[in-house]
Amino acid sequence: MEAALAQLRALDPRVRIGAAALAVVLVVGGVLAVTLSPKAAPTGPAAAASPTPEPPATPGRVRSTPAGTAAPRPATFVGIDKSIPVSPPPAPRSSPTPEPGLWRLEGYIVDESGKPIENVCVVIGPVPCQQYSPKTDERGHYFVDIAAAGTNTILLAYDFYFEIPGRETVWLRMTPSGSSTFNAVLKRT
Repeated sequence: MEAALAQLRALDPRVRIGAAALAVVLVVGGVLAVTLSPKAAPTGPAAAASPTPEPPATPGRVRSTPAGTAAPRPATFVGIDKSIPVSPPPAPRSSPTPEPGLWRLEGYIVDESGKPIENVCVVIGPVPCQQYSPKTDERGHYFVDIAAAGTNTILLAYDFYFEIPGRETVWLRMTPSGSSTFNAVLKRT
């Protein structure tokens, strides 16, 4: 063993580093192989403990924008000051509060008669509505959390598009300076 170590010490430092790296890889591979190998099931009778039944989870609701093509994007944007007053129905559950360091843009999207519109896609930036884009809930409510600006941060303007097939798209451009509320009407096309 001493002779092998003496020969290793006599080699170029790059070769020694390579040998050490190879040894580490082999050790890690062996540990992973042992850890991930299937365990043999215990043989023999074992007392089966009856676990406390867990209540079923509240079924999730998949929100997807209806099939079809959303209205073309408008040529002009509106500012946060164009938000409208709405009277939303009470929330069946509370919305989570934003984490520290985040600002929240939230509001309601309604039709011409003030009824909430569900599944309106809230598009952030120039990309089209995606599978995981935020959507309005059954009350027409949406929220988007935005990273709060620090003291040395350059404030950015954000573009939000509220779109759903069969209705005009609303384009909101804003430079956030704190949490904000924006409510809008989506008119039929």
